[in-house]
Amino acid sequence: MSPLDAAALVILLALPLHWIIWRQLDREDDPAWLRERGIVIVSERACEREQPIGRYKGRPVWARVRFKGLVYRFDHIIEGAKREYIGPGELFLEPGLVYVAD
Repeated sequence: MSPLDAAALVILLALPLHWIIWRQLDREDDPAWLRERGIVIVSERACEREQPIGRYKGRPVWARVRFKGLVYRFDHIIEGAKREYIGPGELFLEPGLVYVAD
């Protein structure tokens, strides 16, 4: 196999992976797709926050947060270890704050 053939083979094998990654990234920009799934955010800097309404474990509890164009309102608190169990339309923000889509 020549070096040109090897390069062509690598490119041919990489194209489907490249397509799958870009397809998934495009989905994650779609607000409808995000609403169907629960979202976990580990850094407050990833979303815009509006007016604090209290504190929990030394961190502010925000009345509303905005993530990728969607607005979520504060709903309840769960243990941080249970963040994988949030449902569709919910957003988890450390240390255990759960917001629901407006």
